[in-house]
Amino acid sequence: MAEAVTGGRLLVEALRARGVERLFSVSGGPINPVYDACADGPVRLHHVRHEAAAAFMAEAGYRATGRPGVAVVTLGPGVTNTVTPCVSASLAGVPMLVVGGQAPAVVADRGAGMSTDTLAVMGTVTKWAVAVRDAHRIPEYVAEAWRRMRAPTPGPVYLEITADVLHQELDRDAADDLLARYAPRPAPVLTAPASVGEVVERLRASARTLVLVGDDCFHTADRPAVAGFVAATEAAFAPLRLARGLLPDRDPRCIGPGYLPCNPVLATALTEADTVVLLGHHWEFDLEFGSGVGPDTTVIQVDPDAARLGRNGRVDLAVPCTVGGFLAAFASAWAAQPAGAVAGDEAWVGRLASDWSAHRDRSFEPGADPRLHPAQMVRAVAAATPAGTTFVTSHGNVDFWADELLTVDGQGGYLRAGQSGTLGAEVPYGVAAALAHDRPAVVFVGDGGIGYAVAELDTAARYGARVLVVVGDDQCWTAIALPQARRFGRAVQLDLPGRDWPGVAAGLGARGRRAETEAEVADAVRELLSGSSPALLQVPIRPVESAYMRHISG
Repeated sequence: MAEAVTGGRLLVEALRARGVERLFSVSGGPINPVYDACADGPVRLHHVRHEAAAAFMAEAGYRATGRPGVAVVTLGPGVTNTVTPCVSASLAGVPMLVVGGQAPAVVADRGAGMSTDTLAVMGTVTKWAVAVRDAHRIPEYVAEAWRRMRAPTPGPVYLEITADVLHQELDRDAADDLLARYAPRPAPVLTAPASVGEVVERLRASARTLVLVGDDCFHTADRPAVAGFVAATEAAFAPLRLARGLLPDRDPRCIGPGYLPCNPVLATALTEADTVVLLGHHWEFDLEFGSGVGPDTTVIQVDPDAARLGRNGRVDLAVPCTVGGFLAAFASAWAAQPAGAVAGDEAWVGRLASDWSAHRDRSFEPGADPRLHPAQMVRAVAAATPAGTTFVTSHGNVDFWADELLTVDGQGGYLRAGQSGTLGAEVPYGVAAALAHDRPAVVFVGDGGIGYAVAELDTAARYGARVLVVVGDDQCWTAIALPQARRFGRAVQLDLPGRDWPGVAAGLGARGRRAETEAEVADAVRELLSGSSPALLQVPIRPVESAYMRHISG
């Protein structure tokens, strides 16, 4: 008799065929067939403490590796707990899959326990939300999910699979036929249009070119192609969001992150540039919607999503193409033209890079408060970390200091959850990054943000994730309190009592320490990263408003 294959096993095999190595989950009866399929298969199951953390870990998997991650959660509240991570992934342009359980069809619309209309909920926060009603169609829906999540602008998708479908049995031959029919095939690459020749002409004549290295560089290009474009055009560059680390921050043409609230040098460059190339990005919040571009600057935008071409700010030449396709066509067109000197202003690039270096290296006065300045803490931690460490930040005051002070040299080396203002992503991001690369991940978080997902240190301990969580403890919701006090003369209910976070970490199976000086911080980081288990470092810091918060709150 042929081997029976459950819908849950068929799902796992379809996901593995698309390169999925890990599933992040919180247990639930309807998804038990998926768990059983992972017990002896090539896809590892990571059982975490909260469904939001499972989905954040799936999101972080793509940020760290470029391969979409998957969260599998139970019905009802298990699914709705993934809403915020899906919002974060949508705003960040991160492809991922959430698979949600549902009550069996036999009790549909009868008020089954925990059952709710998850399609209505998830349809508002994902690119595509659909129910799978027959196990034979699971490989088809997985294939369609991969197409939908990745183009034209990546984002999350949702598959609801009822318990009876996950338990449904197929024979092995039928399952293999379905997997073969919907096996992954190379996706077509959008080639650059004829306008690439005009781009070449404009860039050969541009003395001051600024390249904003955007998200689609991460999705569709590689480091040599992007580096070759920047070198050929003799441009200055600033990386945005997912693309940070694609080219190293130490590159002499780098003028800091493409993040205006923390980068005054970028503001200068936008006003002085002859040409700005939005390479796989659009004029969004981090770029203040293009409002700072000089009136005589030519703006060239490359993006595969026609809806983003010209969005918010001025664009003089729009190229509807993936960055990977554009760079290949550009390299050919550039080489085909008669060789000649580019009109590049190397002194301008050098000045911008020098100004950015001076901005990052500026000193911070000690002040009357004996606690460390947040910048001192970030610098001490970063200086003590080994090469290849992945850094993680979110959207609190500590993170805004880290954004400008960290040096990122590798793709996927900096996971910033800031696009949606999401707190609670930090520790899950760090755990997922450490698992994905089998190397240390250092998480910066405040004493407010750590309360969201500190329990995931237990997940890190169970799976051996080398993650170090650095808690900048100023006993306050500082990012809100200081602007509030400046505006209203007082801060309301924003103080936080001091807590023993190393003790909490120890109770969750991690190591913990407290450090109060730069030397103590550096020693603690080296010690805690030398081990193989997760750790937490609590550092008392002064409540100092970041440049970001002062910039956006006035």
